[in-house]
Amino acid sequence: MVVHRGSCEFAWSPALSSMSSECTWSVLVMLCFILATGAHGETVCTVRSSKGEKVLLGSNFTFSCIFNKQCTKLMFRDETLIKYKQFPNSSEVSVDVENLTVPSTFSCKCKVEYSEPCGIDIKPGYPPDVPQNLTCIQKMKSGNVSCIWTTGRGTIIDTTCQLRVQDDLHLGYESIMNSTGFCHSTFPIKKSIMSQLFVFLNVSNSLGSKTSGPHTIILRNIVKPSVPEIVNVSCASRWCNLHTDNHSLNVVEIQYSAVNGIWNTLQTNAKSRLNISSLQPYTTYKFQIRRKISHRVGLWSDWSQPKEVKTKEEAPDKVLDVWYLQAPKSPQSNNECFDIFWKELNLSDAKGIIQRYNISVQEETGIMNSIIPVPPTRKERICYSNCSVSVSAINSVGQSPVKFIQLHFPGLVSGLVSHRPLNNHSVALFWHKLAIAGTEYVVHWYPVGNIEAIQWIRVVDTTAHITGLQTQECYDGAVTALQSPAPKMAFIKGISTWQSAPEEGPVPKLCSKNSESLNVEWSEIPQRKRRGCLKKYTVYLKNNLKGDIHSFSVDHPNREYVISGLSPAQCYNLWVTAWTDAGEGPKGSALPFCTPSDSEEMLSFVILTGGAVLLACLILLCFCQFTFVQKRFLCCCQCLLPNIPDPANSKCAKAYTDDQSEIKFYLDQCDSSMNEEPDNVEVEEVPYPSICTYIKSFSQESSSSDATQITRITDMTEDYISTHGAISGGEEEDEEEEMGLDEFEFFPSTHSPFLEPLVLTGGKLTLDVVKIDCSEFLDCT
Repeated sequence: MVVHRGSCEFAWSPALSSMSSECTWSVLVMLCFILATGAHGETVCTVRSSKGEKVLLGSNFTFSCIFNKQCTKLMFRDETLIKYKQFPNSSEVSVDVENLTVPSTFSCKCKVEYSEPCGIDIKPGYPPDVPQNLTCIQKMKSGNVSCIWTTGRGTIIDTTCQLRVQDDLHLGYESIMNSTGFCHSTFPIKKSIMSQLFVFLNVSNSLGSKTSGPHTIILRNIVKPSVPEIVNVSCASRWCNLHTDNHSLNVVEIQYSAVNGIWNTLQTNAKSRLNISSLQPYTTYKFQIRRKISHRVGLWSDWSQPKEVKTKEEAPDKVLDVWYLQAPKSPQSNNECFDIFWKELNLSDAKGIIQRYNISVQEETGIMNSIIPVPPTRKERICYSNCSVSVSAINSVGQSPVKFIQLHFPGLVSGLVSHRPLNNHSVALFWHKLAIAGTEYVVHWYPVGNIEAIQWIRVVDTTAHITGLQTQECYDGAVTALQSPAPKMAFIKGISTWQSAPEEGPVPKLCSKNSESLNVEWSEIPQRKRRGCLKKYTVYLKNNLKGDIHSFSVDHPNREYVISGLSPAQCYNLWVTAWTDAGEGPKGSALPFCTPSDSEEMLSFVILTGGAVLLACLILLCFCQFTFVQKRFLCCCQCLLPNIPDPANSKCAKAYTDDQSEIKFYLDQCDSSMNEEPDNVEVEEVPYPSICTYIKSFSQESSSSDATQITRITDMTEDYISTHGAISGGEEEDEEEEMGLDEFEFFPSTHSPFLEPLVLTGGKLTLDVVKIDCSEFLDCT
């Protein structure tokens, strides 16, 4: 078959006759399509570089294109159109390239559609340097030697490395140099009895070639043992034993360190059990080992995988740093209170995990009290008078030495400590030795409002540097001179490093007001919003009618102010701002209010007074519903009555004085009947002539006794009960006594809703209840 490029003409040959017509037509269609496509993509030019595809870094060269047909020519560098120069009557175009430092692609093409470009990639680089720094390793029980060497610098372009062993029939062992300029090659040792080798090194690329050698390799000096393994580690508090895999080598090197610490190394000739001493209790250590054939022969193996283990605990051996401050009195007792603080021991001093603290309080009476706080607590409040305190820390093994302190109330000294910021996180304190004398000073400080975060240091000089302060934070502190018989303390407030104006303002709240004055208070600004130490507040008052604004300054920490001189029936707006040394903060929320007029104030007073009186009356009315209150009230009223005449002097009593012997006789006759239980009788209240009311008894069982009582009613003196609580006797003609009784009509009657009646007008009751003498009602003869 004959095929013409760019067309679909073809000729049959006898070999094709055996092919099926269906398969033949498929192949021919595909071949025709490929040829047609290739015709449209025909290359229209060829390219060349005056120095080839690899050039020296920073060199100059010429790039040119020769076109095969006439067209509008284009030239590109990394897909960017560039200008070129063209020779007269020539299809060649070119460009001069200067100082090439990065790989670049240069190409040419025709401007017509479907034009196939022609181009070349040009890479700058360096020729290799002389091979050097040859290092070879032979792994133990291996017949291969691995070598590595350098060429001085990276060549950037592809570079071939070659190692050739003298007297070896192999032409060379090749490799490709990596980007950092290292070459690597591995080759076998042909003879096991060989003790040394001689090798030659070659490095080459398109810009040059270098060779070095021969290099002598002594085989026993390049033997490298395999990586060892730490099988197990057993530790006490101060030492550890490392158990390794079995080996026959003589030298082992151990390196160990605490976590994130400095590595320590030691060498030993031990085989499988390696001992490391002088360790710290309850500390995590990392261990690694490596080994070699002997001190003078061979190479060190690689380090083993690190093994971590923690040593055991010990009892703490350092005394706690303890300090105390006076605290408010306990409401349950009159004893003075102290806050006891202590610093946590660091890991090396604690020698384990502190499980609890032991605080023992011994009073002057000898009584010992113990308190057992648990971490993370580092503060305890005790309320005892004249006592000493001991504090110690306890871990799982034992207890630290005890710290004893005697609690004293310090004498206060004011205005003798000054401070100066050193940077954003530290401050220098100064005080006068003559004013605060002592052999040792304790300087403590804490953020305002957070005494739990107290810190302190001990110094012997009259200056101290406190560190670890936070910017835009306010601290309080003091300097205490430890001297006998009692310490002296000088307070210092408002310690800060760098401040700014407060972030927000206080929120005012109305306490009370009238037509001429106002009492206002405001909230505290949160500590994180203060941005320093507050110095004062400013209260602003704006008259909404006149528009004028008045301001009032209030020193911190006061948060209440009384504004006077207000006008009645006026509306105002009030707000408060806070100040630090850096300036004034924004205003808080506004408080609008209006003062009442004089008439409104009087009306409010009347309403409040009337409401109070009404409330008191309602409460009194409720109390009077109780029986015991009524009886107590009646007793008080009876005490106010004037003297009442004796009933024995009344005319009713005198009319019957001549009958005393007869009455006595009747009583004697009735003595026998009085020893028996009297029958229940009905009692009826009947009026007697004049002012006396008498009780007449009627027997419920004998009709004859009724007749007897009626016939003898005029012959005996009867007891009587006054319906008004006043006892009297006599005739109607006694006018003076009647007037005397009329004087008591203003007292409550027995029908008052608040008092129980004095005389019962109905119901059944016994003679014992009304206490009636039977001798005056019964005729016993």
